[in-house]
Amino acid sequence: MLRLLALLVTVAVPVSALANTVIVLNSDDDSMSVISGSDRKELSRVPIGRAPHHLMLTPDGQDLIVANAGGNELVFVDPSSGAIRRRLPKIADPYQVGFSPDAKWFVTTSDRLDRVDIYDAAGFTLAHRLSMPRMPSHMAFAPDSSRVFITLQATDSVVAIDLASGNVLWTQPVGPQPAGIWMTPAGTLVVGIMGSNHIAEVDPADGHVIRTVETGRGAHNFLAAPDGKALYVSNRVASTISVLDPATLSVVRTISAPGGPDDMAFSPDGTELWATGRWRSQVDVIDLATGALKGTIPVGRSPHGIYVDAAR
Repeated sequence: MLRLLALLVTVAVPVSALANTVIVLNSDDDSMSVISGSDRKELSRVPIGRAPHHLMLTPDGQDLIVANAGGNELVFVDPSSGAIRRRLPKIADPYQVGFSPDAKWFVTTSDRLDRVDIYDAAGFTLAHRLSMPRMPSHMAFAPDSSRVFITLQATDSVVAIDLASGNVLWTQPVGPQPAGIWMTPAGTLVVGIMGSNHIAEVDPADGHVIRTVETGRGAHNFLAAPDGKALYVSNRVASTISVLDPATLSVVRTISAPGGPDDMAFSPDGTELWATGRWRSQVDVIDLATGALKGTIPVGRSPHGIYVDAAR
């Protein structure tokens, strides 16, 4: 009862007209933390729905979509305030979500139901439903929006799917527990091999592993710098973040990030990296110039997806 009262008091804090709002999804608390980016304080903790994991802006930048995997719904949130605008039900187990670069397709992975759903993004109408080997997880799109590449965590593989037809083009093993996946400027894929200590570079034509690059135990997810000069890799088990040269994939720096870093986002001015700490119920704020930990912000249990809004 005391916990519920505390939550209700927290929710009552006004969240309108915030500068540099940060939104964090607390997967095990079924809640969303709204944080002041300038003050580095949690302003509210809002019940959002069951098992929220990932989030992303709509292509027009007007809405932030929160994917509630356990609640089988998408929640559309004001990215500058955290206010809930509307809910879209009957979206089955949306663990990870993504729009194709041309904004024609909207894809969800269902790691609980072992399938991938491809929607016509204009009206969120289902175009293709594909049964998958176990635990489809993260995704990356071909630049021409022809294909989506999805990691299959429980079968150590990546699958390539033609978006228009829904046909599986190939499925290939890449390493134990593949998680995040990203398309490099050279046109290859890199995959975080969470069950090991490296990332794998993969040929998108047929899925074969070109090479591996050691980063740290539990290599999990990727974030590219806006200027394209750095690629960040969260190593969840090692509690580090590796900074790579995107052109060569060589590690140029390693940053400490306590608490099992997962998803990451940049501050609006590009000087800070914000990372969710899945194992310590916190968000780490890292100074990119020095690599120093500037502070931590307590949030809910198992913080996962994170979004940092620019001042408007």
